[in-house]
Amino acid sequence: MGLSGEGAAGEEWIERLRAPRPEPARDGSPPDDRTLSRVIQAATSVPDHGGLRPWRFVVVCGTGRQRFADALVAGLHQLRGTDQPDAAVAKIRGKAFAAPCAVALIASPDPTSNVPVWEQVASASCTGYAIVLAASALGLGAVWKSAAVLEADPVRALFDLRPDERLQGWVNLGSPAPFGPRAARPESPVDLDALVTVIGDDGVHGGPVDR
Repeated sequence: MGLSGEGAAGEEWIERLRAPRPEPARDGSPPDDRTLSRVIQAATSVPDHGGLRPWRFVVVCGTGRQRFADALVAGLHQLRGTDQPDAAVAKIRGKAFAAPCAVALIASPDPTSNVPVWEQVASASCTGYAIVLAASALGLGAVWKSAAVLEADPVRALFDLRPDERLQGWVNLGSPAPFGPRAARPESPVDLDALVTVIGDDGVHGGPVDR
């Protein structure tokens, strides 16, 4: 018997999750305001114990990328000194211009809540994946990025982070770039035997849940 309409749609949805997702083109177009709002709105649907909304977002686009680049370079100098090779400075600066738009992900937990801070930070981390999935579904290129300088003072200052807030990285967004050779290669299958333990009717065992 074939899959029902709902089942087929579910299988298609899962295959889309597993499929390679394009990154944004460096010189592509940013999302329009409506699309960007839809993407960020989707991010607010992540699991959120207590309904605290322990996250916020900063959109970096246009000339704002220059301020982002300056903060990244200043962060590099703070962490590793001002005598960095030109190539290292260019590499960190280039992160700000890798896409026409970026959404910075900020964990903003409430330390007075009964919900543990780690759960709130986990919720904030989920927003990054939600943004990537939503953007991809709308035909955008999207990729979550990070850097070693996220905790540097110049970067924290740019995003006006409170002491209890943390930058979780940023998602680059824009019109999709063509898939490169690496993305085109099929991924190795995941070995569920090495990742899954089942506690069920027949005790505890490893391996896939459908054995």
